[in-house]
Amino acid sequence: MIKYTSSHYTFPKKITWDDVIEKISNEYESKSYLIISKRNVSFPSFVLHNNFFPKSILKSFNEVKNDCNIKILHTYISFCKESDTFGRHCDEVDVLIVQAIGSVSYEFDSGECYTLYPGDSLFIPKGVYHNPIVNTPRVTLSFSWE
Repeated sequence: MIKYTSSHYTFPKKITWDDVIEKISNEYESKSYLIISKRNVSFPSFVLHNNFFPKSILKSFNEVKNDCNIKILHTYISFCKESDTFGRHCDEVDVLIVQAIGSVSYEFDSGECYTLYPGDSLFIPKGVYHNPIVNTPRVTLSFSWE
């Protein structure tokens, strides 16, 4: 069951662009990032996978970890509204999406649509198809237990 919670988390609201840029730089050096550019446009999104969490990102990771015992964090970064995403897809694991900067909407095949703002969370069970839509420059945290 999809579960939306408004403004539940405090620390993601405090993530700074400086820490985001530091994370991007670290992942660039370690070559552990992924770029989503499906339409071959100038507006890719970045998916950051490694366990390097600068200050405000680490506080956010720890807040969610302590709340629901998550183990993994992927960070999604888009610098403009037109940025690409994975499009409609489903994940092989349950995910907890927590919005940090900007906003993003998630449309579901059921017709439900949720727009997340900093501090909001959205639990998406594995196998549930969803389509993320970037509304503004954004940083979205995707947590999982596996």
